[in-house]
Amino acid sequence: MLKKLLPKTKSKKKKESASSAIPTLDRLHETLEMLEKKERFLQKKCSAEIEKAKDYTKSKNKNAAIQCLKKKKLYETQIEQLSNFQLRVHDQIIMLESAKATTDTVDALRSGSSAVKAIQQSVNIGDIESAIEEANEQTENMREIQQALATPVGASADFDEDELEAELQELEEEEIEDELPEPPARQSVAPVEQLARAKAEAAPAPKQGSDLSELTRLQAEMAL
Repeated sequence: MLKKLLPKTKSKKKKESASSAIPTLDRLHETLEMLEKKERFLQKKCSAEIEKAKDYTKSKNKNAAIQCLKKKKLYETQIEQLSNFQLRVHDQIIMLESAKATTDTVDALRSGSSAVKAIQQSVNIGDIESAIEEANEQTENMREIQQALATPVGASADFDEDELEAELQELEEEEIEDELPEPPARQSVAPVEQLARAKAEAAPAPKQGSDLSELTRLQAEMAL
């Protein structure tokens, strides 16, 4: 589609036109700025002639006021011409910028296509398949090496795994028994009897003299 829209020219001419687009745009912008300055200058001239015409009208100088208005008309005509020039320059700037954008886009697409083509030429399906097979082979070799290193050799290869498992289970059962709390010890009756006997021995013995005097007093009272 782009080939149909764009004219077929030599690549050298395309490069020259693309490189000359930037200076041309700069020159158009400078021209536009110059036209805008002239327009502002003429507008000030128009305003000044209007003020002069007012002053002459106040002073009853009709001819001078008319001359000022004629100058104002001339300035307005020039201003209109400058406005048309500015529109033309604007149009040229827009067209040139659009053409430059189109050219830059085509160049970028062409560069991208060339880069993709170069990459495709440097890599083919055979190289990809060969690289994948080599990677799989290296992975398998590494797995075999790891398995060989993990296989027990020497004295450790003669160990009976079942016997080791049974010994480990016995150790676990002994550890569980050690962690269980011991049952409370039965208390003997002998210490209780010894304590009662000690209390009885510690109690004070009854006084015989006091009991005899109490019995004699009772007999005397009965005799009366």
